[in-house]
Amino acid sequence: LRKCIEGVVREDESVLQEVPIKWLVFLDEILNRRKTESYLTLRAVKQLAADIGITSAAEQEKALQMFHEKGMLIHLTSTAALNDIVTIKPQWLIDNISNVIRDDSIHMFDITELKKMELLEEVETMFSRAVASRDVLEYVWKEDEIEFFVDLMKRTLLMSDWSFGGEENRFLIPSLLNKVYDIGEIEKGIRCVFDFSDSFLPNGVFERLLCLCVAHSTSPRSAYAKQGYSAKEP
Repeated sequence: LRKCIEGVVREDESVLQEVPIKWLVFLDEILNRRKTESYLTLRAVKQLAADIGITSAAEQEKALQMFHEKGMLIHLTSTAALNDIVTIKPQWLIDNISNVIRDDSIHMFDITELKKMELLEEVETMFSRAVASRDVLEYVWKEDEIEFFVDLMKRTLLMSDWSFGGEENRFLIPSLLNKVYDIGEIEKGIRCVFDFSDSFLPNGVFERLLCLCVAHSTSPRSAYAKQGYSAKEP
């Protein structure tokens, strides 16, 4: 296995890619912060780059992109909140996401604290119906980069806006669904059936599909909304 891995690495053209020495110094400066930090703001990272002579914004972004592609750090750029955070400890992401996607029968919240915070009912709703409020997420993440984690879970399809009935700041987390519902006969409306019985469905795909369906159903840009219809909560 080791020889096979070495052979693949030798054939990878990116291994032969030449980069400036100061990029390596830049990477070392970033990773040295792992001793005390789980993430850095983009502003702080750019200051580290400037301190070692990388002053061009384009070069800074190019270096960060390469570090991300090589798995040295995680820097997502699809939204402003994601772009502003450079993750240098991936375990930080896993820990915070697992604070939400969890088995409440094993990893339980402090009931007394929830009652004090007046969040008990909302937490029960999160685990019974997989719909979480913004207040619950702020409690779980202790107000630690809330916008970043909301965008991260939405962009990775681990969570979707749940804006049925015009309500805001509620989110569907499909991985928390643990019940089968019989919705009965549907009198009217758009519906479809997904049949996976003849093929293999990897874990997590169905949950992500639910996120896409919910996001489309509640989007004001959908054809359904443009015709004057509004989605109702199931």
